[in-house]
Amino acid sequence: MNKAVTVYPQMRHGMIANPGIGFTAAPALMGDLDEIFDNRGKRVGKYKFTEDSRTWNHPDSKVYYVGARWKDLEAEKGAYRWEELEAKLDKAKSLGCSAIVRCSPYALNEDEDIPAWFRAETPEIPDFPFWKVDPNESSYADYWSSFIRAFAERFDGHPVIGSVDIAIVGAWGEGGGTEFMNPEAIRQIVEAYTDGFKTTPLQALLHDPQSLKIIKARNANIGFRVDCLGDMGGFHGQEWSHMTDFYPQNIHNFNMSDAWEKGPIQFEACWHMNDWYVQGWDIDYIIEESLKWHISSFNNKGTVVPEPWKDKVVQWVKRMGYRFELRKFTYDSKVIAGEGLYLEALWANIGSAPIYNRYPLVVRIVGRNRIIKLTSREDIRKWLPDQDTLWAEKLVLPPDIPEGEYELEIGIETGVEEIGNVRLAIEGERDGYYPMGALTVGRG
Repeated sequence: MNKAVTVYPQMRHGMIANPGIGFTAAPALMGDLDEIFDNRGKRVGKYKFTEDSRTWNHPDSKVYYVGARWKDLEAEKGAYRWEELEAKLDKAKSLGCSAIVRCSPYALNEDEDIPAWFRAETPEIPDFPFWKVDPNESSYADYWSSFIRAFAERFDGHPVIGSVDIAIVGAWGEGGGTEFMNPEAIRQIVEAYTDGFKTTPLQALLHDPQSLKIIKARNANIGFRVDCLGDMGGFHGQEWSHMTDFYPQNIHNFNMSDAWEKGPIQFEACWHMNDWYVQGWDIDYIIEESLKWHISSFNNKGTVVPEPWKDKVVQWVKRMGYRFELRKFTYDSKVIAGEGLYLEALWANIGSAPIYNRYPLVVRIVGRNRIIKLTSREDIRKWLPDQDTLWAEKLVLPPDIPEGEYELEIGIETGVEEIGNVRLAIEGERDGYYPMGALTVGRG
């Protein structure tokens, strides 16, 4: 009864917001705003990236940064207040976003200290500029790794969390002084992350060779993050910059050039994009370098994108992270209940990175007042950029499906209604799925 039908979907060429990729969300630029101000407090003209955008002067997003501090989550030793983090994840979900999560050990202000119970045990504050507690002379590694294990036990595989930052030491968990830590203390903390997070991807700060050597040795799914993308001479003029004298060298020297194959590459703006514009820095160079490094997401700190750079940012977002085109789709249009439905498709990832969460590829059969889902065995994390993927699989129809006419649809599910399905770079989306054609089901 089988009869093969081939469909050639129409490609979609505009911007697409998807979980885990693109600019991080800018809630302060959403909604009914009368005026828009840049990061320096100067009022700027209002504009949108698309007609239906919900964000002013900034791309729409489906990724959100969630930060939480140790002292808030473990106010009493061994007693965890996970509701604090869950509330922030609910905020991300309400915005339709997956979350990048970082639990940091402390920051620099007095009210951002280590937990009070730890401070009572260790009252000394070291002279080192980014430490609130000496990780070599205290129980820091024991306590922080214990917290990370509890964090992972509770949140590994959480449907809203797209990835987790590895925070070893330093203010905001940004690595200050990692190179001065005892290697065994670093290893203890790294193992707490890699042993605990088996499902949720991780990323580590591109900071020092010692910690990254230990991280690489774990052979886990770990990407990297950097906190000063765009700096073309803001610290030392033409003598030194992050973009030409730090990131390229350290990606190579720290053996992180292939990290993107396993975990996400994330960047945060050095100051703000508007500062880049005012300084006259080369946006084309910054964008191309980030794509060369396989960027998945960019934290613009919720501030405006200079309007003269709008078109360049559109092209940047279109290449940032994964972008899946379905070029050709062949299926059996007439099948027997309880037997196999053969599918074959040509996929292309035209983005700069893979997808790092194993969202299921799902075929839906819709009709006769019912929806039947068939889940593929395909692991879409293996769809690498600049590669075509031929997918062929036989999915078995339930034996009790009524005979008759149905519509066959395809989609990639995140499992979170508020986030929705992964959007493909093809036309015809309907509630997160893409109709492929008619399907006739008969009985044997």
